[in-house]
Amino acid sequence: MNQNDLTIRPISGPEELDLFSQLPYVLNEELADDLAVGRRRPEWMWVALRDDRLLARAAWWSRVGSDTPLILDVLDIDDSASNPDHSDTGVRLLHTAMAATLSNGPVPLSTAVSSRRTGVRTHGPEKPSRNA
Repeated sequence: MNQNDLTIRPISGPEELDLFSQLPYVLNEELADDLAVGRRRPEWMWVALRDDRLLARAAWWSRVGSDTPLILDVLDIDDSASNPDHSDTGVRLLHTAMAATLSNGPVPLSTAVSSRRTGVRTHGPEKPSRNA
């Protein structure tokens, strides 16, 4: 599939949380509060879109008041049949977002994309809530 029509960008603000939350995840309900109190920033929350369809997303979390992200805790890829290039989409999203978000730039992709080490989800089991 032609990847030229893929848009990778951070969300513009809380008004795009509905877009960001189109992929199901137990922590989706916490995103608005995280943004409001400063544990997340729009520039740390990235989406990969084709037209208006969310194909993948990534987001970092940090402690309140921190100027740098601490943990990449959201990395979801739509692995449906209508997105046959889902692995490439995820790699491109992660590489682009890391280069823009992390002060040291991206880590080598061979390290970043090891699904066992990074916990990459393709609509697998949901992560337990932080409140549990």
